[in-house]
Amino acid sequence: MSEQIQATVICKTEGIRYELRHDTGNTLLESMREGTVVLPSLCGGMGKCGRCIVKFQGYAPLPTQTERLIIEPEKIRAGYRLACMARPKRECIVEADFVGNRAEEEQSLHVLTGYYGADKERRMETCIDDIRAAAGRQDGVPEKTDDRTFAAADIGTTTIAMQLLETDSGRILDTFTCLNPQRSYGMDVISRIRAADEGQGDILRKLVRDVLSAGWEQLKKSAENQGVREPEFLSIACNTAMGHIFMGYPAGNLGKSPFLPVSIKTAAVEWNGIRAALAPGISAFVGGDILAGLYACGLCRPVSWSCAQNGVGGREDSAAEDDAAWLFMDLGTNAEMVMGTGSRAAATAAAAGSAFEGRGKDGTAGSERLRVVAYLLEKGIVDETGLLAEPYFETGIAVQAGEGRNSVFITQEDIRDIQMAKAAVRSGIHFLMKKMDIQDYGRINKVYMAGGMGFYLDKRSAVRTGLLPAELEERIETVGNAALAGAALFGRKGWEESSREMEAFADVVNAFNMAELAEFEEVYIGYMNFDCKIL
Repeated sequence: MSEQIQATVICKTEGIRYELRHDTGNTLLESMREGTVVLPSLCGGMGKCGRCIVKFQGYAPLPTQTERLIIEPEKIRAGYRLACMARPKRECIVEADFVGNRAEEEQSLHVLTGYYGADKERRMETCIDDIRAAAGRQDGVPEKTDDRTFAAADIGTTTIAMQLLETDSGRILDTFTCLNPQRSYGMDVISRIRAADEGQGDILRKLVRDVLSAGWEQLKKSAENQGVREPEFLSIACNTAMGHIFMGYPAGNLGKSPFLPVSIKTAAVEWNGIRAALAPGISAFVGGDILAGLYACGLCRPVSWSCAQNGVGGREDSAAEDDAAWLFMDLGTNAEMVMGTGSRAAATAAAAGSAFEGRGKDGTAGSERLRVVAYLLEKGIVDETGLLAEPYFETGIAVQAGEGRNSVFITQEDIRDIQMAKAAVRSGIHFLMKKMDIQDYGRINKVYMAGGMGFYLDKRSAVRTGLLPAELEERIETVGNAALAGAALFGRKGWEESSREMEAFADVVNAFNMAELAEFEEVYIGYMNFDCKIL
């Protein structure tokens, strides 16, 4: 039988002690999660990433076989263990290099919440102009015309952002951001799916709903302080896995072929007095956050589709509209891409790993690491195959790529991560063009870059590293947090009308898994080098 004992966790860098109650039937990492103590873990507690290593003072539980494979023998003897594997049976004291509670960790958090619009040629909704004005700058916001409010949320794999908005004007009144507390179960979607499928679904759902409830309470107080009504409802955009966990749907099938979601339609739910709706998605791997982003950018209702739906004839410019193509991208651990014309669209996703994450293994932004690799390529310190020159191959190199920039440490492993990620993205673009029967990049007149990586992306670095073809450099437009803006539009226009428009678009999108295509491996390898050029 398990029993409750005391476990003390000491942060070596800060000297802070955390006192936890530990159930001897659990792992130390599980107890730390329950005690809101954060320890890095990228593999979801599978004992693979080695990031949750701790050192036991005195007593240490017997090492598992997994720990013996990952931790050096001398460190095993010195009391080092993996928190995700260790199950201490006696009171213990452990040391960790990087640890903190969520409140402390989030003090320095910056979450992208601004939406910076798209070109008027895409017939963007008027209300999104208001949202853009308020998100991008707080001066000169429109006068209040109504006191009704609602809330919008973007549930990301890493972060969560919420906003309080005036229903009539679209003016943003307050913003709430935090880290997604589910990250201790793994930093990527697959780890979360696995955890949910292995019986942690209720815990994961509670974690995200509790955070949303906390944000909701802040927004309610803000509404009261500003003399407007408390928010009436919450509109949510998120990827398919986050949506399944939030709704309590079984998530196991999202992680294995044929990748069948329980539902990607609009879903309504109520908890803790909060009435909420989840925006619809496109497929198991291109979710509601992407569809919401497309909606915000005015890409969900091409002329020919909207005319057909309304039972009216096409317009004279429909042929030109149909010929021009656009590309929407959101680069993260899972890089989603949608390509469309006036009458067709296709979507896919690429596993990009940690290369594009907002914070890498050394805390550096993915966009900054990409910039540094481009700099090393220009200086000949990295060759076109991705090989670091001696003596840096073994040791890595610290680089300050630009005046006033912080030094970034790059290793051979970092370069390989970027190569694999950019090869996956370029493969996605390659197969989207094939699906859309587009023969050259000249047909693509706009590239919408959404999300944090896209917002901070240096266009020249993206082209130099081969992440994007040179022909598209001047067509890139960063739009910021389009998912949050789409969630706002989803709520402001009304769930029924928005759902009808978004789901009509999703129904005609050709969503495919490029990893299942026969030529995928050949194309992927072809895009690995930095001087790649297949198409």
